Amino acid sequence: MHSSFPKIIFSDHELALVEDEADIESFLYGLSEEQQQEAILLLATGQYVNLQGESVKALTDIELANRVTEHLAQEGVCCLSKVTRLTPTQAFAMLAD
Repeated sequence: MHSSFPKIIFSDHELALVEDEADIESFLYGLSEEQQQEAILLLATGQYVNLQGESVKALTDIELANRVTEHLAQEGVCCLSKVTRLTPTQAFAMLAD
């Protein structure tokens, strides 16, 4: 797996900004084997990889915005309705705040 951090990890309906390997392990702990196989990571470089470090299909800027804003809304962040597209850099910035 790629060693540079931070990364954003995605499962079916969850995501997290992870700062180290322990954060990844904590995120994966509650997931089934199948969910773990489908989990993907967004690297700070903008590349999407699976947990084995293999390249996977990238989310579109709209899909990324939907996933990030849904997560932030669940966290209680408001005023997200105007966010309809995000670059990877913007997604990292929003999750870091």
